[in-house]
Amino acid sequence: MKCVTHTLTLMLVLVLGFLVGARYQRVLDNVEGLQTLTAVQKNRISELNTANSHLASVVRLREILAENRIYLSRSNVEAMASKVDQVGRKYGVGSEMIYAVIRAESSFDPMALSNKGAMGLMQLLPSTAREVASKLNIRWTDERMLWDPMTNLEMGTFYLSTLMTRFDDVEVALAAYNQGPNRIAALQAIQAELPMDYPDRVLSTLSERN
Repeated sequence: MKCVTHTLTLMLVLVLGFLVGARYQRVLDNVEGLQTLTAVQKNRISELNTANSHLASVVRLREILAENRIYLSRSNVEAMASKVDQVGRKYGVGSEMIYAVIRAESSFDPMALSNKGAMGLMQLLPSTAREVASKLNIRWTDERMLWDPMTNLEMGTFYLSTLMTRFDDVEVALAAYNQGPNRIAALQAIQAELPMDYPDRVLSTLSERN
């Protein structure tokens, strides 16, 4: 009798263990399912945010070009807006700021060349661009790289971001972008008045849009 009772007890324990185990597994499956669903939703939200950011960048660029009566093909607008959005998020510089600098520097002409030799959309000097390329691990060939709008945008935005970090002031960083960081640092060292015409021009573009 004791043997039978022991056997029944053991069987009951096993059955209960199976039921508890099966229930626990269902809970785990549900948790894993929820985690998977959450991850999918987060990825979708991230994709939508990226798409919305790109669309907003395209709309802003088209508005700026229309205001300044500048024509770019649809493919060039899409490519430029996408790159500006990308490098802006990558280096922590707002798209509006990048567009304002491009407008002031080259009026969106990728082949612009200044009398000092600055080139492309964001008007980088080859000597500056060579240093930036080294920091970005971009293989420098020659200054003709600056005629490529995507390369120019990458280097120019990174360079502007380093100046914003170095001087910790947007207006001073813009002055350094225009006049050179060494000159601005030297003027700061003697507490001389900084040339603010260029920063005012760039920032006035931003205020017009706000």
